Amino acid sequence: MRKNISLLIIFISIILLSACSNGPLFIKDNDKRYGFDDIDSPIEEGEEIELSENKELAFVLRKINYLKEIDVQNDRVEIDKNDTSLLSMVIKPCLTDDIEVSSVVYKSGKFHITLSSKKSSKNVCAPYISIKLLKKLPQDIEADDFVIDKENIKTIDIKYTKDNAINFVKQKYNLITNIPDSAELVYMDKPIWQIKYKFVYDKSDYEHPIKNISIDFDANEGKVLAINEDDISKFIDNGNIFALNTEKAIYYNKKSNETNNIYIYNTKKQKSKKILSFDGSIKSIYKNNKSDDIIINYKDTSSDLRSVVYFASKDEYKFIEYKNDVNVIDASFKSESSLLVISKAEANITKLYDFDINDDNYLELFSAEDNIIKASYINGYYVYLSKYDVNQMLYITKDFEDYDFIDEVENYYYADDNSFVYRSDNKVEGISLYTYNLSERFYKMIINGDYSYIKKINDDYILAKKDINHESYDLILHKLDNNFKEEVLFENVDNLNLYLTNDLKKLFKSTKVIDKNYTKRIIYEIDISKGDI
Repeated sequence: MRKNISLLIIFISIILLSACSNGPLFIKDNDKRYGFDDIDSPIEEGEEIELSENKELAFVLRKINYLKEIDVQNDRVEIDKNDTSLLSMVIKPCLTDDIEVSSVVYKSGKFHITLSSKKSSKNVCAPYISIKLLKKLPQDIEADDFVIDKENIKTIDIKYTKDNAINFVKQKYNLITNIPDSAELVYMDKPIWQIKYKFVYDKSDYEHPIKNISIDFDANEGKVLAINEDDISKFIDNGNIFALNTEKAIYYNKKSNETNNIYIYNTKKQKSKKILSFDGSIKSIYKNNKSDDIIINYKDTSSDLRSVVYFASKDEYKFIEYKNDVNVIDASFKSESSLLVISKAEANITKLYDFDINDDNYLELFSAEDNIIKASYINGYYVYLSKYDVNQMLYITKDFEDYDFIDEVENYYYADDNSFVYRSDNKVEGISLYTYNLSERFYKMIINGDYSYIKKINDDYILAKKDINHESYDLILHKLDNNFKEEVLFENVDNLNLYLTNDLKKLFKSTKVIDKNYTKRIIYEIDISKGDI
């Protein structure tokens, strides 16, 4: 309701401003002049009207709009306090799209504005009308001094406003959503709110939680007349997704007490298979961009970081326990047979190792007083992020002798075989995402805005934009070659554990479900194609 009122105020302000002039007001060809005969003479502004009984006020009709975002229960008149000759009216819902302002007459201590219509319509609207009187009204005139008389206009009385109807439906059907995709008032022997939800979460339906729902709601009796549901999702399992294995499968974790059970779900066969188990808390997970292998870094009861590598093509895994003198803080893929290992030595010395998975050998690559917190190996380049106090610096190098400083960044993301994306905040452009091409040694901004997450999907990126409260996100599809064009897939997603297939038809998501006695995560598949995305 507040949003509608704010938009209305802005809309009125624009119209009123456009109606103002500094000199004589001349009648335009598309303006209609009422209450006087001399159509070609200029109108001298500034003079206050002299009121008398049955006095007809001359005016110019400025604009009539037939509003569809209807949330009006009573007629009202707005007066511009800076120029009392400017009047705006909002009329409660009626069946017409052909209204005329017949007259403005002062009688019996009131200003009577007569509206008429030559024909009725099946379209429900709330007319918005703007007029300019030829002379100003007294400053003490209030909205209550006006009466709107309607001739041959069928008005519609509604008990439930749009917001009332939406809240009723939301509570009745236990829906988790902010706003519907659309809510329109129609008239079919009675006023009915037609409310349509797209990708709404129904927590009462465990097996098919995501739906498209359309509801017919009686605007006077306050009851649902009809409801149609289209299930566009299906339950897969309990757990938390952490990777998409090409187009064939997703990786996810089902935790039982301190035990992590890692599963792979085949999207074609629609079957899950447990591939490994281990105890401890997971620190980080990386997927090899050149294969479907994954590495999971975790800490067990000894508080030492350990890793487990799953080789997808072989359906095998290997647990890695690092040497006692190597204080590993993170590890990612350097190749299919080696890892890029970050360790923290004494006296704030950071070391990078090339770790051979097959024979457990270490090759020291770099040692310096740099607090490296993240590192990757991309197309022959080492890309790493160093933290100095609160600042994070992004560097690239081939041999750790010659370095290129890229930018002060908040984070970077491995995008493909020859590039990465980083998030930076500078004084000129603000928070933006940039892509850096390693072959061309060239960077460019791909999108401006507070985006904190990115995944490569085909030639597109999936971005999650932080909400105002920084607790939920808008999921954005952004095409790199389309000059900053973006499309909102979902509003207010509760987490970022989601994966979209390359054809942009299926999305896999894990979400938190809160019941009376427990909280858990469920994984489900969403048919994006049914949402007209």
